[in-house]
Amino acid sequence: MKNPLSILFISSWYPSKAHATLGNFVKRHAEAIAELHRVQVLYIAPLDQKNAARGVEDFVEKGVETLIVYYRNDALRWWRKWKAFRRGISILQQKNQMQFDIVHLNVIVPAGWQALYLKKKFNLPFVVTEHWTGYDTSERSHPGKKISWLAARVARAASIISPVTENLASAMKNFGLEGVYIVVPNVVDTSVFSVGDKNSSVTKFLHVSSLHDEQKNISGLLRAWKKATEIRNDIHLSIGGDGPWKRFSNMANELSITPETITFFSEKPLTDIAQMMKGSDALILFSNYENLPCVIVEALASGMAIISTDVGGISEHVDATRGYLIAKRDEQALINIIYKFCEEKQKFSLLALRSYAEEHFSITSIAKQFTSIYHKALQSN
Repeated sequence: MKNPLSILFISSWYPSKAHATLGNFVKRHAEAIAELHRVQVLYIAPLDQKNAARGVEDFVEKGVETLIVYYRNDALRWWRKWKAFRRGISILQQKNQMQFDIVHLNVIVPAGWQALYLKKKFNLPFVVTEHWTGYDTSERSHPGKKISWLAARVARAASIISPVTENLASAMKNFGLEGVYIVVPNVVDTSVFSVGDKNSSVTKFLHVSSLHDEQKNISGLLRAWKKATEIRNDIHLSIGGDGPWKRFSNMANELSITPETITFFSEKPLTDIAQMMKGSDALILFSNYENLPCVIVEALASGMAIISTDVGGISEHVDATRGYLIAKRDEQALINIIYKFCEEKQKFSLLALRSYAEEHFSITSIAKQFTSIYHKALQSN
């Protein structure tokens, strides 16, 4: 690209010493955009340790210049957060005098005030990427007046709002957030994920998530799996992630699920997940609410079919050629689809699944989409 832009990424969620996987999808967006532009991240992170007040990390990873300023998460956390943010701004001023073309805010709540400050103080326009499921109150309680006020103010000030799904865009509009909306989905590094040999006599299913039961409904998945394995013993489910996997391993024992049909695992590096996907036939998500989980785009890039509840924006990318959608909490429907997939899995073209991921979610595709958004925002500003 002849004229790369200078982008300041700020975010409500980002991987740090406070939480290693929080906002990893934001980090992947930053890495994708860094293929075409200069991207600098400023993230303010809470830590409980007493020495957190002066902690700073400043490093470059995959082309992304990352500055993380830690603050002590105590009774004075709001004042400490403000001081940490001002410290981060001071460091950036020393580096480049805040010579950015545009700010990219990721997740309005709670970091939206930072974008408002940067626009007022430095006259920097900003765009928003949103992932948060909290705007859909059909499954979750209303987030409250303070959050509503902040979100509405940030939305009005943003040049462009970029949710990861059309479904989320609709939820935000219904929530009262006015603005110009352009959807850009999550990204997958297709060089990490690949299509492997899926010709095993055992049909292999995979579930990877935060294992947060209220959202992911792991308990419902396990109950369905118990019944499914009472009829078929030529199926296997691997289930894990960065959540309480031992709790669900104990639940599987209590349900008397045959040990040979299920495996639990803890948090793994992305390369290990990619290897697991390479040898798995289908991804199972039994969530009560979602937007567009990164695990879906990663599974498609690995040539895996998708079995998921029809929630959030998943139906925007999963049709009959890429998998099956069922109603949330319908355990019998999940059982039936597990059986159906075992009989029909040969109908799914592994290369077509990967091709769809490359076209819609690849680093190149996402970087180009955000480049277009940045230029539209700068023109409108």
